[in-house]
Amino acid sequence: MNTETVPAFGGPEPVAPVTRHVQVVANPTAGGFRFQTLDRLVARLDDLGVRTDVRLTRQAGELVEIARGLSPTVDTLVVGGGDGSINEAVRGLVDRPAAPPALAILPFGTANVLAAELSLPFAAHRIAESIVARKIAPLYLGRIGDRPFLLMASAGFDAAVVHGVDPKLKRRIGKLAYVAAIFRLAFRRDRPDVIVTADGETFTCRIAVATTARCYGGPLTLTPHTGVTVPGLRLVTVDDDRPLALLKAGVMLGLGRLARLSGVTDRAVVKVRFAGADVEMQVDGDPIAPTNGSIEAHPRVLSIITA
Repeated sequence: MNTETVPAFGGPEPVAPVTRHVQVVANPTAGGFRFQTLDRLVARLDDLGVRTDVRLTRQAGELVEIARGLSPTVDTLVVGGGDGSINEAVRGLVDRPAAPPALAILPFGTANVLAAELSLPFAAHRIAESIVARKIAPLYLGRIGDRPFLLMASAGFDAAVVHGVDPKLKRRIGKLAYVAAIFRLAFRRDRPDVIVTADGETFTCRIAVATTARCYGGPLTLTPHTGVTVPGLRLVTVDDDRPLALLKAGVMLGLGRLARLSGVTDRAVVKVRFAGADVEMQVDGDPIAPTNGSIEAHPRVLSIITA
């Protein structure tokens, strides 16, 4: 395998040391959204002497523009939503020419992998107190082509499930909508191989995931060798997506031992590409159009507020 030069990773761009002005942006269509939770967060921030502005999104993609155009007085952006909403915020923050504010999460959404990854609190008062306590960690990102991602980009059966989920069913039954899509797609044999080029080596598999994160689908461990506060990318590939193999992979994923399964690889990578005729792809749980864009670490590092 050809080994490329490993990039040097810096720390996050400097953010204000004290929380004074918080912008909360919430997605009211996110799974598990509750106005009461939002109200409790704002009330507690007010009790703690923090100026708080609240805005609700009305359409997909709006959070990108909001994050990109935040007032320079905002020192903290709180995203109330799932991983898709957080992804939008990240895309806007990395587009800002000036140093972005710290990012905080009010966890809603179907799975909210980032909240599981960072063991974030779900109680509104605890989130408010974490924002004011300002315990900050670096948030390392990836990008596919010129599109930043928060957690992962994948191709193959994993992405086909994301494409196959009925949005209305997802709003009604949450994660079970993914289970329904898995059962519907698992017995189809017309899915193509994923052609992976990783640091100069080319091979085929059935599922390929380039990830900055440890977690997958919530609290499940995809790889124990990284996390969003750790620089660099991991590539996890699965060679067999027949029904019995998928069942075994699901069990091992639940046990945090996926890489011990035959036909699974887990490696550090610098640059990856996914290709293949009719291969489907997804980013952070949202379907995307197929692309052979390079997948690599993003040069900008954000700051995330943790518990």
